[in-house]
Amino acid sequence: MASPDYGSTDFQEAVAAVVEAKTYNWIADINTSFLLTSGYLVFMMQLGFALVTVGAIQAKSVKSVCLKNLMDVCAGGVGYFLFGYAFAYGDPQSCDETGTCTSTGNPFIGSKMFALHNLPETSYQVYYFQFVFAVSTATIVSGAVAERVKFVAYGLYALYLTMWVYPVLTHWVWSTSGWASPTRTTGGLFIGSGVYDTVGSGAVHAVGGWAGLAGAMVAGPRLGRFDRDGKPRPMPGHNSVFYIAGVLLLWFGFYGFNPGTMGMIIAADGSSFGMVVARCAMSTTMGACFGGCTALLVMLCYTKLNTGHAVWDLTMSGNGALTGMVVITSGCATFEPWASALGGIIGGLITLPSSLFVLHVLKVDDPVDAVTIHAIGGTVGVLFYALMASKNYVYELYGSTAPDGVSPRHYGWFRGDTPHVLGANVVWCCVLFGWTMGMMYPFFWILKKFDLLRISREEELAGVDVSAHGGHAYPGMEDVYHSELKGLDGSTDDGLDSKNGSNGIDYSLGNIRLQGQVDHLKDEVAKLTALLPASLSKATATPSKLNGSTSRDAAGMLV
Repeated sequence: MASPDYGSTDFQEAVAAVVEAKTYNWIADINTSFLLTSGYLVFMMQLGFALVTVGAIQAKSVKSVCLKNLMDVCAGGVGYFLFGYAFAYGDPQSCDETGTCTSTGNPFIGSKMFALHNLPETSYQVYYFQFVFAVSTATIVSGAVAERVKFVAYGLYALYLTMWVYPVLTHWVWSTSGWASPTRTTGGLFIGSGVYDTVGSGAVHAVGGWAGLAGAMVAGPRLGRFDRDGKPRPMPGHNSVFYIAGVLLLWFGFYGFNPGTMGMIIAADGSSFGMVVARCAMSTTMGACFGGCTALLVMLCYTKLNTGHAVWDLTMSGNGALTGMVVITSGCATFEPWASALGGIIGGLITLPSSLFVLHVLKVDDPVDAVTIHAIGGTVGVLFYALMASKNYVYELYGSTAPDGVSPRHYGWFRGDTPHVLGANVVWCCVLFGWTMGMMYPFFWILKKFDLLRISREEELAGVDVSAHGGHAYPGMEDVYHSELKGLDGSTDDGLDSKNGSNGIDYSLGNIRLQGQVDHLKDEVAKLTALLPASLSKATATPSKLNGSTSRDAAGMLV
């Protein structure tokens, strides 16, 4: 039997056919693994959001913030499961005799797969990735309204946002039947290009930021945030370590958020899509690095000019890094490195002015600068995409023609194309603001009217951890909480009026609440002491020594 000609074309083609038949299904498995792993990273952003918020608020509200961040995920997950995914991607399909299916859905909203009914198992990884996006949107809101909103309000807004407000918007821009989608197959593209918001600077970040603005406006500022003249008073966070740990975790999560949105690392035809994914990671890195450095320098100059003393500010640098990443998020797959760096610089430049505008002009108390980072940063990101998207990279992502196969695919105006994408994206920014504020502001207003939004004055002064969550997050640190009640100037009389956040509160009410806890502790110690044998009881400190009347013997023991 003659040996085969290993160098012949026929032999090589036969081997290639066998290898393809054996390994072709691996493509789907590899892409599924890539998408799920990216989703896991995005889910880790929940811990980042929690730590950033914990670091930025007062110690007396830590437990409350942590539980409410958890509820954003839990309640948001329920809402997205029941209605959200169906409204976003539940498009009817029409299939021809060859098995090729196209969407026949309407341009406004999906209408199938409620509670994931009839969702193919092959789409579970897609659902999971969309779920973590939805709950990320909801979590952005929690930081903007921290320390003064009732627990029930968190659960209700998370449900509402993930089951209605966010899904409808994502249907418009990401489904193949949405009126704004650049991949629409059921009609012509909006303004000839469709909206370019590929990863979600607008659909995720801006929506979460505008919803946070609505909540913060309706709820009002924290007690003591403004003086009687409406000027902001300092109310710094209690833990910078938690804050920067949260920033770095969010940065880490962006490496799942941005590259993962590509959905695959190997194209359906077997060609590599890895370079597109890597470009997203590069853009994310450039945005964060240049954003953080730029914001740091802006704050340095600002403090030097205003106080004569330059401050290297940790919080502003961290916020700048986050804003820089939000700016480049939508178009991360279409930017060259220098363009991503430019986006980061723009993010860093807008961070401080936007933060000052929200606080000093709008008089909105946003403890984590969610409006600045996500709403304003996301809006700038959508516009930046329309200006700077590279022609070749857009073609690589969407193809060189529109879905009709005839019309040319548009790209960035500043990269040589007509302003079609800019026009579509400007309208999209207006739609994001109008829809989100139009849905969320009345929602929060209704909660307020039914007394479901804001906690009472006494609860806020003592801290929701004490009044609703079983005690402080840091037991034994009553002195810290007491100092927070007094205010930064050490005075219990801040002279604030109800309009600007104090409601004429006597801060001694909070002291009474804390003293009640100390009295309760004394009673518990007394009960335990009564149960001890007489010999041990004599050696045990009496409750009265909780007042600080202990002394030390020669051995250093408390007596």
